Amino acid sequence: MKRILQKTLLGLLGVLAVVYGLDWVSVTFRIPGNREIYSDIRVDQVFTDTNKYKELEYSLGAPVIERCVYALFPHGGFRPCWYVARHTMNVTNTD
Repeated sequence: MKRILQKTLLGLLGVLAVVYGLDWVSVTFRIPGNREIYSDIRVDQVFTDTNKYKELEYSLGAPVIERCVYALFPHGGFRPCWYVARHTMNVTNTD
């Protein structure tokens, strides 16, 4: 049983490594067809603070333009666009 689990885990890690490698090649060499690699998405900033009555107060900050990469995984220090597009509000606790 332990041997089967080890082989399954090793196989999954191998598949993940191959998928990440193909994703990296796609971003690096702009495959397919000389496509755009990066995009800029607006992310709204929201700051929270606790007042003296133990209630949360919200304040809006200036929106930030975040650069993202069109890929499945993060590359070059940029998060994937599919993730950034779903998280367009950054909430920061200032306590």
